[in-house]
Amino acid sequence: MNNWLVDIFKALGCEWRIEILKTIAAGKANCLCQLEPLFPLDKTTLSRHIKALVRAGLLLQRKKGVLVELEISSPEVLELISLATKIAKKQKGL
Repeated sequence: MNNWLVDIFKALGCEWRIEILKTIAAGKANCLCQLEPLFPLDKTTLSRHIKALVRAGLLLQRKKGVLVELEISSPEVLELISLATKIAKKQKGL
């Protein structure tokens, strides 16, 4: 089995990480400082979640001055989340 595939699903195995991706994709935040007020997590925990998403290739980081901008790596990331949501709803009969 490919380790990169396992890494992607491990990263998506946390509800907070999925919400972080959705928030960034919706344009509500594009850096850690904008994400902080939107999540009931301390800065260190939020930063760890972001690092896991970057390691899995789901998020891109770009340094812009003192800020590190965050961006979804590709539209397929959101398609994967959408597909997984559909599967979960179908299994729960929603």
